[in-house]
Amino acid sequence: MSENLKILGRYSTRMAAGDYDAVYEVFAPDFFSHVTPRVNPEAVGTDIRAQEHRFWETAKTAFPDMQFEVHLVLEHDDLVVSNWTLVGTHTGGAYYGIPASGKRVTINGTAILRFRDGKIVEHWGGPHCMNGVGLSPPLTPHAPAAGVDSAPRSPAGT
Repeated sequence: MSENLKILGRYSTRMAAGDYDAVYEVFAPDFFSHVTPRVNPEAVGTDIRAQEHRFWETAKTAFPDMQFEVHLVLEHDDLVVSNWTLVGTHTGGAYYGIPASGKRVTINGTAILRFRDGKIVEHWGGPHCMNGVGLSPPLTPHAPAAGVDSAPRSPAGT
């Protein structure tokens, strides 16, 4: 197993366990997410590691029984691609302004991460399916989903 995969595995384990400060050790201070200009344009050019911290902390608070699983990991040179799922029951706090519903929630995402010198420096991707959250209406054959770009995304999506 490569060093980048080991780093990502340790990071995911720490974040799922509630050690949210791991983001500041694993992500470089100059970390850039290609998602930020679309979902949080005012944060472009700033240290966005706190958004990753917030994603995990908010998810664990909202879904106290949260389980995180990585389904697929691919690596090529300095890039690691992961597909992951977060599952939990929304019985805790609000999730990005959505009050607890008591419903089972599944959030699935994909992240493409670039590593440099043992740190994550660049990201593409994020959550792409948020079943049960209530942030955007379900897709229908005749209407596109509203609010697709407003869904919260973990800058790293891991």
